[in-house]
Amino acid sequence: MSESTIQSLATSSSLVLKIRLRPELNGAFSTWHAKMTTAPAGAAGFISTEVSAPTAPGSSEWTVAQHFRTLDQMNIWRNSERCRALLQEAKAFADPDDPRGLYEEIAADGASSSVVTEVVTTYVKPGKDHEYQIWAEKMHCAEAQFPGYRGGFLQPPLKQKQHYWTTLVRFATPEQLDAWLNSPLRQNLLREHEELVSSWEHHTLPNSFAGWFPTDAVSGESPKNWKQSMLVVLMLFPIVMLEMRFLNPLIRGLNLAQGTFIGNVVSVFVLAWPFMPLIIRVMNWWLLPAKDAPKWITPAGIGLLLVLYGAEIMVLSLLF
Repeated sequence: MSESTIQSLATSSSLVLKIRLRPELNGAFSTWHAKMTTAPAGAAGFISTEVSAPTAPGSSEWTVAQHFRTLDQMNIWRNSERCRALLQEAKAFADPDDPRGLYEEIAADGASSSVVTEVVTTYVKPGKDHEYQIWAEKMHCAEAQFPGYRGGFLQPPLKQKQHYWTTLVRFATPEQLDAWLNSPLRQNLLREHEELVSSWEHHTLPNSFAGWFPTDAVSGESPKNWKQSMLVVLMLFPIVMLEMRFLNPLIRGLNLAQGTFIGNVVSVFVLAWPFMPLIIRVMNWWLLPAKDAPKWITPAGIGLLLVLYGAEIMVLSLLF
């Protein structure tokens, strides 16, 4: 996660488009939402786009959420010619028999509920951002064709001298994610972007972190998935940043598979011990509050994590 994403979680505004899709238009819709994902990359205040596929049985409702730092910046994009043209295109995909087939709303950022997520950080060569955006549109269109796809997240660079893009791809099961990651289609697309990027790396984050988080002694329930994810991001972010600064130069001579394997092994082992046991012990009051706990417990924990995110970013930025 980048600085803007973390700092904006509590204050940013989002344009949320919900579409109840006509079944026969799945393929064409994938092309459209790939364009909608990448279109606002150059807009002022843009943070990220998140696409969520239907999850409830029998549901055909897709959600596209575009997050901005402020309400004014979101409204400027919303009223732009490019955005209005894409929204006009979206009408063709909505179920005409459903009064709520297509609608917009303004909302605060919310937590996602994916099952397994692939996180990709890509350093784009200077001057290649536009070409990379076109390539990313093709990639998002392709991944949406695979079974189990649950949506994605795309964040462009936040500084002119910081040419990395952050991408999250969510699938319902690890097996379905693996089917996409290992597909010939994805391999061909990755070969296409070799001329556009200087380096990239990826990590898989499960939504249920079995063995790490405790369960409630009374109810047997685990902490909310979004709480688990927030703590994993807090601990994983410094690990990945330190790997990029110190480990990557040492393994640069290895091929992609070898380097990625070493990076993933280091990340997982360091994350599993000592980082996760430590943060779980510190934040257990927030992860599993008592039934009669005051209502301020949840926002207090979120606020504390936002402060910690910001502190990590400030300290680690000194390394780059």
